[in-house]
Amino acid sequence: MTNPLNKNIIKNADISALAANFREYIARNKAEEEREQLIEDLTSRNQDLSQFAYITSHNLRAPLSNLIGLIDILNYDLLDEYNKTIVDMFKDSALKLNETIYDLTQMLSIKSNKNISIENVSVARIFKKVCNSFTKQIHTMGISIHTDFQCEMIPFNKSYLESVLMNLMSNAVKYCSENRPLKIEVSTKLDRNGDIILTFSDNGMGIDLIKHKDRIFGLNERFHSHVNGSGVGLFITKTQINSLGGDITVKSEVDKGSTFTVTIKNPC
Repeated sequence: MTNPLNKNIIKNADISALAANFREYIARNKAEEEREQLIEDLTSRNQDLSQFAYITSHNLRAPLSNLIGLIDILNYDLLDEYNKTIVDMFKDSALKLNETIYDLTQMLSIKSNKNISIENVSVARIFKKVCNSFTKQIHTMGISIHTDFQCEMIPFNKSYLESVLMNLMSNAVKYCSENRPLKIEVSTKLDRNGDIILTFSDNGMGIDLIKHKDRIFGLNERFHSHVNGSGVGLFITKTQINSLGGDITVKSEVDKGSTFTVTIKNPC
């Protein structure tokens, strides 16, 4: 004979399980809706931010270039010492703003460009072009540059490679040591996996990696306050390299110099 009490217990258990499953379904549905709404909001905000940054940089570049041009053609010799100081400060501020806008444009270009062209690029030719931009500093500072390109042709984006080498060169010049002439060594070689290793070394001021290791490639990070800089050069460099499937690391010691190692994936 069936016990009615057992039937009730079974029915109650079934109802409880059904209610629990229903509550779980409702909670999961709600979480999914909230997730989709969050993704939609973030996507919209990101698009708005990118559009704002693009419009801002685009609309500022032309008048700023005109401003710098007007300062350059100003008859400096006709000014007294006070006004010369004002003009120098004005030009310095304009150049800093121009650099900031350029960096912003670079970052927007990297984030928005999903189909980056990769070709075999002559690293020797690109680095020579970069060195030409620093001709004055190379001569006045007595900079010694040594290259060893075992892999001269590397699979990379031409503009990105120039930007990477330009940023590394600029940092080496900015943060050189006052105690010795600047020496720069740039090389490429194949590693055991067939990937290309690009190494950029200098004997400059170096970076305290114990303090700053996790911030080296961060946005707006600076480690030497006495030198002007935007703090985005290494961030852009890492972003460009990562976007092509590569990687960059650094070894550095205070007052001894820094070595940046770029690993470039070889598609062959």
